[in-house]
Amino acid sequence: MYGNTIKVANKILTDKDLEEIFFKIYEEMKMCQTQCKNETMQNERYEREYQKWTVKDYKGYFKVDVNFYDDTNISFDNFHNFMSIFNSRLHEIKNFYLRYSANYYRKLEGQQETYILQNINLDVYEDKMHVDVNLNSEDKIMNQIYDMIKQKILSAPEKYDKVIKKKSSIINKVSFAIGAIPTIIVLTLLIFVPTIRQIYAMTFVLYPLACLLLSFVIGNTFCSGKFNKLYKNIVPKQKYVGYDSKNNKSIYKDDIDSYIETSEILIGKNIDNLKNRNEIKILEEKYSKYLPIEILVILILSFLVVLIGRII
Repeated sequence: MYGNTIKVANKILTDKDLEEIFFKIYEEMKMCQTQCKNETMQNERYEREYQKWTVKDYKGYFKVDVNFYDDTNISFDNFHNFMSIFNSRLHEIKNFYLRYSANYYRKLEGQQETYILQNINLDVYEDKMHVDVNLNSEDKIMNQIYDMIKQKILSAPEKYDKVIKKKSSIINKVSFAIGAIPTIIVLTLLIFVPTIRQIYAMTFVLYPLACLLLSFVIGNTFCSGKFNKLYKNIVPKQKYVGYDSKNNKSIYKDDIDSYIETSEILIGKNIDNLKNRNEIKILEEKYSKYLPIEILVILILSFLVVLIGRII
């Protein structure tokens, strides 16, 4: 018998990942039950000393305790009942504890009958998941489940990804791209106002500088609410790092260390997290294509407004 504990850190595990783990456990139970039944029938023809078993008297124990946000909890020992609630009330689940154990006897040709006990426990929360296993080195029945869980964790996307690391850059990029179009139109049309036209003619940097500043202002006005909503549940929490006596205020910064020690399990309040991350990526990709064109247009118009201002 050997044990192992996996602490899931800085990973995003989806409800689909969890479902696949649940079904793997269920399929393992059904397989062992069927194998036990078949071996019982086969061994009826032999004397005890000639019988061979891999899962004699198999007993599989499956139980899940689910805690909900309304302070209720339900215990399940039926797989299908649990899956029904898991799929229908995923957004209400605060945490759950899954216990799967299998005990049976194993007797191969020329060997003594051996008692086998193995178990896998999953403690799942919105920000972490612990996997505790006790496996028997003499039997590999549960290894497939354990290997699958490890693979799911290893291949899961990182929580502290580009969407979080480049948050300010992404927001500024998208905000500028969205605000640039109305800004360019408004500031260009102002050339028909004599006073503004004369001001434009004074210096080349005025028009592009005004475009940059106003694009960010307009873009942030339109985008701030959307980005606040998308980032609300996925950004690191703030921690106190000191006091600014000059400005008379406390200083806070993102607690990255604590952030990467935890994970995002897509249950409860986290069910939309991956969708929000993907939407942020789509926005960045979409508006990044506009930036070179908008900047080129601003540069061209910068020359034109100065030229027009000096000619007229």
